[in-house]
Amino acid sequence: MKDPDSEAQLPLPYVAPESGPQVIQFPARAKDSAKQRPSKAAMDEARVKSVAQRSKSNSLWYALYLPQLRELNSALQKKYLDQLAGHMQSVSSTVSFHPQALICEVRSSLKYFAGIDVIHQKLQKLVGEQLQQWDLADGFFYAASPTVSGSLLLARSGHNALVYRPENLRSALGQLSTDVLDLNKEQRRRLLNMGIRHLRDIWRLPSDGLCKRFGSNFVNQLNKALGKVAEPTLNYIPPPAFAASYDLPYELENLNQLLPIADELLAQLCDFLRRRDLSTSSLVLFLRHEKRDSTEINIGLRMASRSQQHLTLLLETHFDKLSIPAPVVAVKIEVKEFDAFFAKSDSLLKNEPSGSASYSDSNLIQFIEQLQARFGDSHVKSVSNATQHCPEYASLQLNYKEKPNRRGRIAKPIEVSANPRPLWLLQEPKQLNINKGRLFYRKPIAIVSGPERIETHWWSGIDVCRDYYVAREHNGSRLWIYHEKNGKRNWYLHGFFA
Repeated sequence: MKDPDSEAQLPLPYVAPESGPQVIQFPARAKDSAKQRPSKAAMDEARVKSVAQRSKSNSLWYALYLPQLRELNSALQKKYLDQLAGHMQSVSSTVSFHPQALICEVRSSLKYFAGIDVIHQKLQKLVGEQLQQWDLADGFFYAASPTVSGSLLLARSGHNALVYRPENLRSALGQLSTDVLDLNKEQRRRLLNMGIRHLRDIWRLPSDGLCKRFGSNFVNQLNKALGKVAEPTLNYIPPPAFAASYDLPYELENLNQLLPIADELLAQLCDFLRRRDLSTSSLVLFLRHEKRDSTEINIGLRMASRSQQHLTLLLETHFDKLSIPAPVVAVKIEVKEFDAFFAKSDSLLKNEPSGSASYSDSNLIQFIEQLQARFGDSHVKSVSNATQHCPEYASLQLNYKEKPNRRGRIAKPIEVSANPRPLWLLQEPKQLNINKGRLFYRKPIAIVSGPERIETHWWSGIDVCRDYYVAREHNGSRLWIYHEKNGKRNWYLHGFFA
Protein backbone atom coordinates (compact mmCIF):
# COMPACT_ATOMS: atom_id res chain seq x y z
CA MET A 1 0.00 0.00 0.00
CA LYS A 2 1.31 3.48 -0.85
CA ASP A 3 2.03 6.02 1.81
CA PRO A 4 -1.15 8.17 2.06
CA ASP A 5 0.89 11.32 2.57
CA SER A 6 2.97 10.75 -0.55
CA GLU A 7 0.07 11.87 -2.76
CA ALA A 8 -1.93 15.05 -2.50
CA GLN A 9 -5.28 13.37 -2.84
CA LEU A 10 -6.61 9.93 -3.68
CA PRO A 11 -10.17 8.99 -4.69
CA LEU A 12 -12.30 6.62 -2.65
CA PRO A 13 -13.73 3.54 -4.37
CA TYR A 14 -16.61 4.94 -6.37
CA VAL A 15 -20.19 3.76 -5.95
CA ALA A 16 -22.46 5.56 -8.39
CA PRO A 17 -25.63 6.82 -6.65
CA GLU A 18 -28.87 7.47 -8.45
CA SER A 19 -27.97 11.09 -9.27
CA GLY A 20 -24.61 10.01 -10.68
CA PRO A 21 -22.17 12.38 -8.91
CA GLN A 22 -18.52 12.33 -9.96
CA VAL A 23 -15.45 11.69 -7.84
CA ILE A 24 -13.68 14.97 -7.38
CA GLN A 25 -9.89 15.30 -7.31
CA PHE A 26 -8.14 18.53 -6.61
CA PRO A 27 -4.47 19.48 -7.26
CA ALA A 28 -2.11 20.08 -4.38
CA ARG A 29 -1.26 23.64 -3.44
CA ALA A 30 2.23 24.91 -4.03
CA LYS A 31 4.53 25.13 -1.06
CA ASP A 32 5.16 28.46 0.52
CA SER A 33 8.36 30.28 -0.32
CA ALA A 34 11.24 30.26 2.10
CA LYS A 35 11.41 32.98 4.71
CA GLN A 36 14.15 34.60 6.68
CA ARG A 37 15.60 32.74 9.61
CA PRO A 38 13.50 33.62 12.72
CA SER A 39 14.67 34.13 16.26
CA LYS A 40 14.89 31.33 18.86
CA ALA A 41 11.57 32.31 20.49
CA ALA A 42 9.87 32.38 17.13
CA MET A 43 11.38 28.96 16.32
CA ASP A 44 10.04 27.51 19.57
CA GLU A 45 6.59 28.94 18.86
CA ALA A 46 6.69 27.59 15.31
CA ARG A 47 7.75 24.18 16.64
CA VAL A 48 4.75 24.06 18.99
CA LYS A 49 2.44 25.06 16.14
CA SER A 50 3.92 22.43 13.85
CA VAL A 51 3.39 19.72 16.47
CA ALA A 52 -0.26 20.82 16.85
CA GLN A 53 -0.70 20.84 13.08
CA ARG A 54 0.82 17.39 12.78
CA SER A 55 -1.54 16.07 15.47
CA LYS A 56 -4.49 17.54 13.57
CA SER A 57 -3.27 16.23 10.22
CA ASN A 58 -2.91 12.73 11.65
CA SER A 59 -6.70 12.38 11.77
CA LEU A 60 -8.68 11.19 8.79
CA TRP A 61 -12.44 11.33 9.27
CA TYR A 62 -14.68 9.08 7.19
CA ALA A 63 -18.21 10.49 6.83
CA LEU A 64 -21.21 8.35 5.93
CA TYR A 65 -24.26 10.42 4.92
CA LEU A 66 -27.74 8.83 4.72
CA PRO A 67 -30.25 11.24 3.14
CA GLN A 68 -33.00 8.58 3.26
CA LEU A 69 -33.20 9.04 7.06
CA ARG A 70 -34.47 12.61 6.64
CA GLU A 71 -38.05 11.40 6.17
CA LEU A 72 -38.06 9.54 9.51
CA ASN A 73 -38.88 11.03 12.90
CA SER A 74 -36.07 11.99 15.26
CA ALA A 75 -36.56 9.00 17.60
CA LEU A 76 -36.35 6.50 14.75
CA GLN A 77 -33.36 8.30 13.27
CA LYS A 78 -31.51 8.05 16.57
CA LYS A 79 -32.36 4.35 16.86
CA TYR A 80 -31.09 3.60 13.35
CA LEU A 81 -27.93 5.67 13.79
CA ASP A 82 -27.18 3.87 17.08
CA GLN A 83 -27.33 0.50 15.32
CA LEU A 84 -25.23 1.70 12.39
CA ALA A 85 -22.67 3.15 14.82
CA GLY A 86 -22.26 -0.36 16.22
CA HIS A 87 -21.32 -1.57 12.71
CA MET A 88 -18.87 1.32 12.23
CA GLN A 89 -17.09 0.34 15.42
CA SER A 90 -15.76 -2.68 13.53
CA VAL A 91 -13.37 -0.31 11.69
CA SER A 92 -12.89 2.52 14.21
CA SER A 93 -13.05 3.07 17.95
CA THR A 94 -14.14 6.72 17.52
CA VAL A 95 -17.61 7.18 16.02
CA SER A 96 -19.54 10.46 16.28
CA PHE A 97 -23.15 11.39 15.46
CA HIS A 98 -24.43 14.09 13.13
CA PRO A 99 -27.83 14.73 11.49
CA GLN A 100 -28.46 11.83 9.05
CA ALA A 101 -24.74 11.05 9.22
CA LEU A 102 -22.04 9.12 11.07
CA ILE A 103 -18.35 10.00 11.11
CA CYS A 104 -15.46 7.82 12.28
CA GLU A 105 -11.69 8.26 12.47
CA VAL A 106 -9.91 5.82 10.12
CA ARG A 107 -6.30 7.07 9.88
CA SER A 108 -5.27 4.75 12.72
CA SER A 109 -6.94 1.79 10.97
CA LEU A 110 -5.38 2.15 7.51
CA LYS A 111 -2.45 -0.19 8.12
CA TYR A 112 -4.60 -2.78 9.85
CA PHE A 113 -7.13 -2.95 7.00
CA ALA A 114 -4.48 -2.44 4.28
CA GLY A 115 -5.99 0.75 2.92
CA ILE A 116 -9.16 2.77 2.89
CA ASP A 117 -10.59 0.71 0.03
CA VAL A 118 -10.98 -2.28 2.35
CA ILE A 119 -12.54 -0.09 5.07
CA HIS A 120 -15.10 1.30 2.65
CA GLN A 121 -15.99 -2.12 1.21
CA LYS A 122 -16.50 -3.49 4.71
CA LEU A 123 -18.76 -0.59 5.72
CA GLN A 124 -20.62 -0.69 2.42
CA LYS A 125 -21.55 -4.32 3.00
CA LEU A 126 -22.55 -3.92 6.67
CA VAL A 127 -24.49 -0.67 6.23
CA GLY A 128 -26.14 -1.79 2.98
CA GLU A 129 -27.44 -5.03 4.52
CA GLN A 130 -28.75 -3.15 7.54
CA LEU A 131 -30.57 -0.59 5.40
CA GLN A 132 -32.19 -3.37 3.37
CA GLN A 133 -33.50 -4.94 6.59
CA TRP A 134 -35.18 -1.61 7.39
CA ASP A 135 -36.69 -1.44 3.88
CA LEU A 136 -34.68 1.69 3.11
CA ALA A 137 -32.58 2.53 0.07
CA ASP A 138 -29.19 0.87 0.54
CA GLY A 139 -27.21 3.66 -1.13
CA PHE A 140 -25.32 6.34 0.77
CA PHE A 141 -22.77 9.11 0.19
CA TYR A 142 -19.33 9.08 1.76
CA ALA A 143 -16.18 11.19 1.98
CA ALA A 144 -13.02 11.50 4.06
CA SER A 145 -10.88 14.47 5.07
CA PRO A 146 -8.71 15.67 8.01
CA THR A 147 -11.70 17.46 9.66
CA VAL A 148 -15.09 16.25 10.80
CA SER A 149 -17.10 19.08 9.27
CA GLY A 150 -15.08 18.95 6.06
CA SER A 151 -15.91 15.27 5.58
CA LEU A 152 -19.55 15.95 6.39
CA LEU A 153 -19.81 18.75 3.81
CA LEU A 154 -18.13 16.63 1.12
CA ALA A 155 -20.50 13.75 1.83
CA ARG A 156 -23.58 16.01 1.78
CA SER A 157 -22.58 17.27 -1.66
CA GLY A 158 -22.95 13.76 -3.08
CA HIS A 159 -19.29 13.66 -4.21
CA ASN A 160 -17.55 10.56 -2.91
CA ALA A 161 -14.06 12.01 -2.42
CA LEU A 162 -10.98 11.69 -0.27
CA VAL A 163 -8.79 14.57 0.87
CA TYR A 164 -5.69 13.36 2.69
CA ARG A 165 -3.82 16.60 3.34
CA PRO A 166 -5.11 19.68 5.20
CA GLU A 167 -3.56 22.03 2.64
CA ASN A 168 -5.86 20.57 -0.05
CA LEU A 169 -9.03 20.89 2.01
CA ARG A 170 -9.75 24.56 1.23
CA SER A 171 -9.70 24.05 -2.55
CA ALA A 172 -11.74 20.84 -2.28
CA LEU A 173 -14.45 22.49 -0.21
CA GLY A 174 -14.41 25.64 -2.32
CA GLN A 175 -16.00 23.86 -5.28
CA LEU A 176 -19.00 22.71 -3.23
CA SER A 177 -22.39 24.40 -3.42
CA THR A 178 -23.61 26.45 -0.45
CA ASP A 179 -26.52 23.98 -0.18
CA VAL A 180 -24.27 21.67 1.85
CA LEU A 181 -24.16 24.20 4.70
CA ASP A 182 -26.57 23.94 7.61
CA LEU A 183 -28.40 27.28 7.11
CA ASN A 184 -31.86 28.64 7.75
CA LYS A 185 -34.10 30.15 5.05
CA GLU A 186 -33.05 33.74 5.77
CA GLN A 187 -29.36 32.94 5.52
CA ARG A 188 -29.88 31.09 2.25
CA ARG A 189 -31.84 34.04 0.85
CA ARG A 190 -29.07 36.45 1.75
CA LEU A 191 -26.40 34.30 0.11
CA LEU A 192 -28.55 34.03 -3.01
CA ASN A 193 -29.08 37.80 -3.17
CA MET A 194 -25.34 38.36 -2.78
CA GLY A 195 -24.66 36.11 -5.76
CA ILE A 196 -22.84 33.49 -3.68
CA ARG A 197 -23.31 29.99 -5.06
CA HIS A 198 -20.18 28.12 -3.94
CA LEU A 199 -18.04 28.01 -0.83
CA ARG A 200 -15.10 29.53 -2.75
CA ASP A 201 -17.18 32.68 -3.06
CA ILE A 202 -17.41 32.87 0.72
CA TRP A 203 -13.61 32.61 1.11
CA ARG A 204 -13.28 36.01 -0.62
CA LEU A 205 -15.49 37.79 1.94
CA PRO A 206 -14.12 39.32 5.18
CA SER A 207 -14.87 37.27 8.30
CA ASP A 208 -16.04 40.34 10.27
CA GLY A 209 -18.72 41.11 7.68
CA LEU A 210 -19.80 37.47 7.56
CA CYS A 211 -20.16 37.39 11.33
CA LYS A 212 -22.34 40.54 11.30
CA ARG A 213 -24.60 39.35 8.48
CA PHE A 214 -24.86 35.61 9.24
CA GLY A 215 -23.84 35.20 12.87
CA SER A 216 -20.92 33.55 14.63
CA ASN A 217 -22.30 30.03 14.13
CA PHE A 218 -22.01 30.43 10.37
CA VAL A 219 -18.36 31.48 10.61
CA ASN A 220 -17.58 28.75 13.14
CA GLN A 221 -19.07 26.15 10.80
CA LEU A 222 -16.69 27.19 8.04
CA ASN A 223 -13.69 27.41 10.38
CA LYS A 224 -14.38 23.92 11.72
CA ALA A 225 -14.51 22.55 8.19
CA LEU A 226 -11.10 24.11 7.43
CA GLY A 227 -9.61 22.92 10.72
CA LYS A 228 -9.02 26.42 12.07
CA VAL A 229 -10.90 25.87 15.35
CA ALA A 230 -11.38 22.87 17.59
CA GLU A 231 -14.38 20.70 16.88
CA PRO A 232 -15.95 18.63 19.69
CA THR A 233 -17.64 15.35 18.75
CA LEU A 234 -20.47 13.36 20.31
CA ASN A 235 -18.89 9.92 20.40
CA TYR A 236 -20.84 6.69 20.34
CA ILE A 237 -20.66 4.62 23.52
CA PRO A 238 -21.89 1.04 23.01
CA PRO A 239 -24.34 -0.37 25.55
CA PRO A 240 -22.61 -2.34 28.31
CA ALA A 241 -22.51 -6.11 28.09
CA PHE A 242 -20.91 -8.63 30.42
CA ALA A 243 -20.50 -12.39 30.17
CA ALA A 244 -17.78 -14.46 31.83
CA SER A 245 -17.36 -18.24 31.80
CA TYR A 246 -15.03 -20.88 33.19
CA ASP A 247 -14.52 -24.42 31.87
CA LEU A 248 -13.91 -26.89 34.68
CA PRO A 249 -10.93 -29.26 34.32
CA TYR A 250 -13.15 -32.10 35.55
CA GLU A 251 -16.83 -32.70 36.34
CA LEU A 252 -18.24 -31.54 39.66
CA GLU A 253 -21.40 -32.72 41.39
CA ASN A 254 -21.02 -30.85 44.69
CA LEU A 255 -22.29 -27.31 44.28
CA ASN A 256 -20.30 -26.09 47.29
CA GLN A 257 -17.13 -26.77 45.29
CA LEU A 258 -18.40 -24.37 42.62
CA LEU A 259 -18.65 -21.45 45.04
CA PRO A 260 -14.97 -20.34 44.74
CA ILE A 261 -15.29 -20.35 40.92
CA ALA A 262 -18.59 -18.45 41.00
CA ASP A 263 -17.10 -16.01 43.50
CA GLU A 264 -14.21 -15.30 41.11
CA LEU A 265 -16.66 -14.66 38.25
CA LEU A 266 -18.67 -12.34 40.50
CA ALA A 267 -15.45 -10.49 41.37
CA GLN A 268 -14.87 -9.90 37.64
CA LEU A 269 -18.45 -8.69 37.29
CA CYS A 270 -18.22 -6.24 40.21
CA ASP A 271 -14.91 -4.89 38.88
CA PHE A 272 -16.58 -4.39 35.47
CA LEU A 273 -19.48 -2.51 37.12
CA ARG A 274 -17.22 -0.30 39.23
CA ARG A 275 -15.11 0.71 36.23
CA ARG A 276 -18.25 1.88 34.42
CA ASP A 277 -20.06 3.25 37.49
CA LEU A 278 -22.93 0.79 37.00
CA SER A 279 -24.87 -1.77 38.98
CA THR A 280 -27.12 -4.67 38.04
CA SER A 281 -30.59 -5.82 39.04
CA SER A 282 -30.76 -9.05 37.02
CA LEU A 283 -28.13 -11.67 36.19
CA VAL A 284 -28.13 -15.35 35.30
CA LEU A 285 -25.73 -18.10 36.32
CA PHE A 286 -25.54 -21.00 33.82
CA LEU A 287 -24.36 -24.42 34.98
CA ARG A 288 -23.47 -26.44 31.85
CA HIS A 289 -23.77 -30.22 31.71
CA GLU A 290 -22.72 -32.88 29.24
CA LYS A 291 -25.56 -33.86 26.84
CA ARG A 292 -28.13 -31.95 28.93
CA ASP A 293 -29.60 -28.47 28.95
CA SER A 294 -27.88 -25.95 31.16
CA THR A 295 -29.26 -25.22 34.61
CA GLU A 296 -30.16 -21.53 34.91
CA ILE A 297 -30.15 -19.64 38.19
CA ASN A 298 -31.88 -16.27 37.83
CA ILE A 299 -30.80 -13.74 40.43
CA GLY A 300 -33.17 -10.78 40.54
CA LEU A 301 -32.56 -7.82 42.82
CA ARG A 302 -35.22 -5.45 44.14
CA MET A 303 -32.56 -2.74 44.40
CA ALA A 304 -29.67 -2.71 41.92
CA SER A 305 -26.34 -3.62 43.49
CA ARG A 306 -22.69 -4.32 42.71
CA SER A 307 -21.77 -5.74 46.10
CA GLN A 308 -19.84 -8.97 45.63
CA GLN A 309 -20.64 -10.04 49.19
CA HIS A 310 -24.39 -9.66 48.70
CA LEU A 311 -24.41 -11.40 45.30
CA THR A 312 -22.35 -14.28 46.68
CA LEU A 313 -24.73 -14.66 49.62
CA LEU A 314 -27.73 -14.85 47.24
CA LEU A 315 -25.94 -17.43 45.11
CA GLU A 316 -25.15 -19.57 48.16
CA THR A 317 -28.83 -19.44 49.14
CA HIS A 318 -29.83 -20.63 45.64
CA PHE A 319 -27.29 -23.47 45.84
CA ASP A 320 -28.76 -24.68 49.15
CA LYS A 321 -32.12 -25.60 47.54
CA LEU A 322 -30.83 -26.55 44.04
CA SER A 323 -30.56 -30.08 42.69
CA ILE A 324 -28.72 -30.55 39.38
CA PRO A 325 -29.58 -33.28 36.84
CA ALA A 326 -25.96 -34.03 35.92
CA PRO A 327 -22.39 -33.05 36.86
CA VAL A 328 -21.27 -29.53 35.97
CA VAL A 329 -18.59 -29.04 33.31
CA ALA A 330 -18.64 -25.23 32.94
CA VAL A 331 -19.95 -22.11 34.67
CA LYS A 332 -21.05 -18.87 33.02
CA ILE A 333 -22.39 -15.57 34.36
CA GLU A 334 -24.31 -13.17 32.14
CA VAL A 335 -25.88 -9.80 33.07
CA LYS A 336 -29.41 -9.27 31.78
CA GLU A 337 -30.04 -5.72 33.00
CA PHE A 338 -27.71 -2.85 33.90
CA ASP A 339 -28.68 0.07 36.11
CA ALA A 340 -27.09 3.36 37.11
CA PHE A 341 -25.22 3.22 40.39
CA PHE A 342 -26.51 5.41 43.23
CA ALA A 343 -24.12 5.59 46.14
CA LYS A 344 -25.41 5.90 49.69
CA SER A 345 -23.32 7.16 52.57
CA ASP A 346 -23.12 4.92 55.61
CA SER A 347 -23.71 6.31 59.07
CA LEU A 348 -20.64 7.68 60.81
CA LEU A 349 -21.77 5.89 64.00
CA LYS A 350 -22.57 2.27 63.19
CA ASN A 351 -24.85 1.83 66.20
CA GLU A 352 -27.50 4.05 67.69
CA PRO A 353 -26.86 5.62 71.12
CA SER A 354 -29.23 3.09 72.64
CA GLY A 355 -26.99 0.27 71.45
CA SER A 356 -29.39 -1.09 68.86
CA ALA A 357 -28.23 -1.54 65.26
CA SER A 358 -29.11 1.21 62.80
CA TYR A 359 -31.92 0.51 60.32
CA SER A 360 -32.04 1.30 56.62
CA ASP A 361 -34.26 0.39 53.70
CA SER A 362 -31.35 -1.31 51.91
CA ASN A 363 -30.99 -3.79 54.80
CA LEU A 364 -34.67 -4.69 54.53
CA ILE A 365 -34.46 -5.10 50.73
CA GLN A 366 -31.40 -7.36 50.99
CA PHE A 367 -33.17 -9.45 53.63
CA ILE A 368 -36.23 -9.87 51.38
CA GLU A 369 -33.98 -10.81 48.45
CA GLN A 370 -32.47 -13.58 50.60
CA LEU A 371 -35.98 -14.80 51.46
CA GLN A 372 -36.82 -14.88 47.75
CA ALA A 373 -33.69 -16.85 46.98
CA ARG A 374 -34.50 -19.37 49.70
CA PHE A 375 -38.29 -19.80 49.34
CA GLY A 376 -38.91 -18.65 45.75
CA ASP A 377 -40.45 -15.50 44.32
CA SER A 378 -44.02 -16.76 44.64
CA HIS A 379 -43.75 -17.22 48.41
CA VAL A 380 -42.78 -13.63 49.26
CA LYS A 381 -45.76 -11.27 48.97
CA SER A 382 -46.36 -7.55 49.19
CA VAL A 383 -49.58 -5.74 50.07
CA SER A 384 -51.02 -2.99 47.89
CA ASN A 385 -54.15 -0.87 48.02
CA ALA A 386 -57.04 -1.22 45.57
CA THR A 387 -59.75 1.26 44.63
CA GLN A 388 -62.57 -0.61 46.37
CA HIS A 389 -64.90 0.48 49.18
CA CYS A 390 -65.51 -2.99 50.59
CA PRO A 391 -62.63 -3.92 52.97
CA GLU A 392 -62.46 -7.49 51.62
CA TYR A 393 -61.41 -6.12 48.22
CA ALA A 394 -59.53 -2.99 49.29
CA SER A 395 -56.11 -4.69 49.40
CA LEU A 396 -54.15 -6.92 47.03
CA GLN A 397 -51.55 -9.59 47.64
CA LEU A 398 -48.84 -9.41 44.98
CA ASN A 399 -45.56 -11.12 44.38
CA TYR A 400 -42.82 -8.95 45.79
CA LYS A 401 -41.42 -8.05 42.34
CA GLU A 402 -44.88 -7.51 40.84
CA LYS A 403 -46.31 -4.01 40.66
CA PRO A 404 -50.03 -3.20 40.78
CA ASN A 405 -51.61 -2.53 37.41
CA ARG A 406 -52.19 1.17 36.77
CA ARG A 407 -54.28 2.03 33.79
CA GLY A 408 -53.44 5.19 31.86
CA ARG A 409 -50.17 6.83 30.99
CA ILE A 410 -49.61 8.38 34.40
CA ALA A 411 -49.80 6.16 37.45
CA LYS A 412 -51.96 8.07 39.91
CA PRO A 413 -51.59 7.21 43.60
CA ILE A 414 -54.54 5.35 45.11
CA GLU A 415 -56.32 7.33 47.80
CA VAL A 416 -56.34 5.61 51.16
CA SER A 417 -59.04 6.22 53.75
CA ALA A 418 -58.04 8.51 56.59
CA ASN A 419 -60.05 6.35 59.03
CA PRO A 420 -58.19 3.64 60.97
CA ARG A 421 -57.74 0.29 59.27
CA PRO A 422 -56.60 -2.92 61.02
CA LEU A 423 -53.32 -4.64 60.17
CA TRP A 424 -54.91 -8.09 60.34
CA LEU A 425 -58.20 -8.57 58.48
CA LEU A 426 -60.03 -11.85 59.06
CA GLN A 427 -60.68 -13.91 55.96
CA GLU A 428 -64.25 -14.50 57.17
CA PRO A 429 -65.90 -12.06 59.63
CA LYS A 430 -66.77 -13.69 62.98
CA GLN A 431 -70.20 -13.02 64.50
CA LEU A 432 -70.23 -11.45 67.98
CA ASN A 433 -72.57 -12.37 70.80
CA ILE A 434 -74.84 -9.89 72.57
CA ASN A 435 -75.70 -10.43 76.23
CA LYS A 436 -77.76 -7.95 78.21
CA GLY A 437 -77.10 -5.29 75.59
CA ARG A 438 -73.34 -5.73 75.69
CA LEU A 439 -71.07 -7.08 72.93
CA PHE A 440 -68.89 -10.08 73.76
CA TYR A 441 -65.73 -11.41 72.14
CA ARG A 442 -64.41 -13.90 74.68
CA LYS A 443 -65.12 -11.14 77.21
CA PRO A 444 -67.13 -7.90 77.10
CA ILE A 445 -65.82 -5.26 74.68
CA ALA A 446 -66.45 -1.50 74.63
CA ILE A 447 -66.89 0.69 71.54
CA VAL A 448 -64.26 3.45 71.35
CA SER A 449 -65.09 5.30 68.13
CA GLY A 450 -67.37 5.13 65.12
CA PRO A 451 -69.47 4.62 63.18
CA GLU A 452 -67.98 4.69 59.67
CA ARG A 453 -70.56 3.84 56.99
CA ILE A 454 -69.27 1.61 54.14
CA GLU A 455 -71.57 0.77 51.25
CA THR A 456 -70.99 -0.78 47.84
CA HIS A 457 -72.29 0.64 44.56
CA TRP A 458 -75.50 -0.82 43.22
CA TRP A 459 -73.74 -1.94 40.00
CA SER A 460 -71.02 -3.90 41.84
CA GLY A 461 -73.26 -6.95 42.34
CA ILE A 462 -72.34 -7.13 46.07
CA ASP A 463 -74.89 -5.69 48.50
CA VAL A 464 -72.92 -4.37 51.49
CA CYS A 465 -74.11 -1.75 53.95
CA ARG A 466 -72.24 -1.67 57.26
CA ASP A 467 -71.38 0.65 60.13
CA TYR A 468 -67.79 0.04 61.34
CA TYR A 469 -66.57 0.78 64.88
CA VAL A 470 -63.31 0.55 66.80
CA ALA A 471 -63.74 -1.46 70.01
CA ARG A 472 -61.44 -2.29 72.92
CA GLU A 473 -61.06 -5.53 74.83
CA HIS A 474 -60.42 -5.82 78.55
CA ASN A 475 -56.66 -6.26 77.95
CA GLY A 476 -56.45 -3.07 75.86
CA SER A 477 -56.25 -4.61 72.38
CA ARG A 478 -58.37 -2.92 69.71
CA LEU A 479 -60.83 -4.63 67.40
CA TRP A 480 -62.53 -3.60 64.17
CA ILE A 481 -66.20 -4.53 64.29
CA TYR A 482 -69.22 -3.68 62.20
CA HIS A 483 -73.02 -3.70 62.46
CA GLU A 484 -75.06 -4.86 59.49
CA LYS A 485 -77.66 -2.37 58.28
CA ASN A 486 -79.44 -4.94 56.11
CA GLY A 487 -80.70 -8.45 56.74
CA LYS A 488 -80.46 -9.80 60.32
CA ARG A 489 -78.42 -6.79 61.48
CA ASN A 490 -75.86 -8.82 63.44
CA TRP A 491 -72.57 -7.64 64.83
CA TYR A 492 -69.28 -9.03 63.42
CA LEU A 493 -65.59 -8.94 64.20
CA HIS A 494 -63.65 -8.11 61.01
CA GLY A 495 -60.06 -7.39 62.10
CA PHE A 496 -57.43 -6.73 64.76
CA PHE A 497 -55.36 -3.58 65.12
CA ALA A 498 -51.65 -3.79 65.87
